[in-house]
Amino acid sequence: MSKQCFFSIIIPTYNRADLMLNTLNSVKNLEFSDYELIIIDDGSTDNTEEVVENYISNNQLKNWYYYQKVNGERGAARNYGVKKASGKWITFLDSDDLFYYNHLSLASGFISKNIDISAFHCAYEFRNQKNELIRKVVYPKNGNLNVAILKGNIFSCFGMFLKSTIFNELQFEEDRAMSGSEDWLLWLKVSSRYKIHFQPQISGCMVQHDERSVMDFKEDNLLSRTNLLVAKLKEDKVFVEANGQKVIDKIHGHMLTYSSLHLLLSNNKSNAVKLFLRGLKQSPSELLKIRTLAFLKHLFLK
Repeated sequence: MSKQCFFSIIIPTYNRADLMLNTLNSVKNLEFSDYELIIIDDGSTDNTEEVVENYISNNQLKNWYYYQKVNGERGAARNYGVKKASGKWITFLDSDDLFYYNHLSLASGFISKNIDISAFHCAYEFRNQKNELIRKVVYPKNGNLNVAILKGNIFSCFGMFLKSTIFNELQFEEDRAMSGSEDWLLWLKVSSRYKIHFQPQISGCMVQHDERSVMDFKEDNLLSRTNLLVAKLKEDKVFVEANGQKVIDKIHGHMLTYSSLHLLLSNNKSNAVKLFLRGLKQSPSELLKIRTLAFLKHLFLK
């Protein structure tokens, strides 16, 4: 690879040829140019390669395209991208989300004003495929993201910026059973080792559509993901020392009630109630969360 750039943008993708052109164009429209774009095609069977090659040939960008024959899921694809990266800072962009034109310029300016930081997050919002605003993410008023991330994953992958040196110690979990929470697990580990700073200006959006993998609410998958995340946190001595068992119990309860709401939305009422009660037993404070109101609303209105 060429000499070190400032940012490495890593895009893992799998069968998203119909969606990723908008994502690639959002990178092309960035006003900040000191970056490389690393695309990890995680075993796509559609025409993703054709879309990417046409994009590369028609745009003068620093692009690196890698195709893996066997799908290894997002954690493995992102880790592979990190190994190929030369940037001082690493960020990740899912192949259906969008940067705004000022995303990297805001990040660069934030770094120049906070030269000793190793991790920070940029604010983002949710839009639909018609570019209509769905909602803005609510962040804590005190800006303490290290505490906020313990209560649930409020981060987007493209909003998170990590110094490349962090990956000498940490990486995404590659177990397929963690798919959907592999990013939260990494942010939790990062939060126990570094202060996560906050850049409050919105600079990108997560696009909501029916193909998003988070819309898959299979009970076995949700429970496997929950159990594995809790097990991985218990294995992390740094996290346990920094936060204690009570925090892990709260995270466990959060994951159970999160899963129960999704099961309820999938019309699996009986199992949803059982899982919700398990979550309350694991962490009674879940009863005070907005999610509980949502759960009860959907439970009794259906």
